[in-house]
Amino acid sequence: MWVPFEILQNLLMGIPTIARLAERHHRTGLNADRAKAREVLDLYCRFHPVAEKDILEIGPGHTLEVLEEAFASGAKSCTAVDVMKYLTVERAAQKGIDYRLYDGKLLPFASRQFDCIWSHTVFEHLRYPEITVPECFRLLRPGGSLVAHIDLGDHTYYGSQPPPAFHVFHCLRYPTWLWRLMRWNRSSYVNRLRKSEWKRLFEAAGFVVRAEASSANREIDRALPALPYLRKYSHDDAVTQVLTVWLEKPATICPRL
Repeated sequence: MWVPFEILQNLLMGIPTIARLAERHHRTGLNADRAKAREVLDLYCRFHPVAEKDILEIGPGHTLEVLEEAFASGAKSCTAVDVMKYLTVERAAQKGIDYRLYDGKLLPFASRQFDCIWSHTVFEHLRYPEITVPECFRLLRPGGSLVAHIDLGDHTYYGSQPPPAFHVFHCLRYPTWLWRLMRWNRSSYVNRLRKSEWKRLFEAAGFVVRAEASSANREIDRALPALPYLRKYSHDDAVTQVLTVWLEKPATICPRL
């Protein structure tokens, strides 16, 4: 990765006209794959049934099929929100889905509007996770659930051929200011939060962690002695690549002292 070239690309993507042209060729989410959409819905339903629920999906990309499957499973209402206009409001409305755009910060919905909030490989791309996570808490009704499947890897290298052990967490090599200068305007941006940092953020917002599952990258584990940029992390944070959490907004919220 040649840093000056990455910075130049990032600056170009900050130009609205170029960004709009790039959007036409960018594929994201599950890419409208119906079978994968069903798998994702099954993942969500493991934690919270959808029948008669008001559901919000954050960052569906090009794929509304997950929410369509939710409707078929008895959901009361389905809403999608994203930072880029991958779909039209009209197309979503034809499927009965309320489709909104937001600026990556405050979510454009009333408090206590939803029973379930879902995201699949989206939270790692949040530019302002310290805002979005408390916003999710605000939008949920008491007893509501947030299910997030978070991919902690460097998406820049996904699909490439170099030895993965030296690239899966390549994004952690750079100081924060330089990483943002290289990636902030690009779809491959990841916020680089580790497993423990996500858990602290969720708990600080008021969520209770009802269940979690994570998977470690074994190649990273074996290669740790040769990856000095990972030494500042705990072993769990250094090797965890995927985190799935089921979070609940308590039915009774005690005031904080």
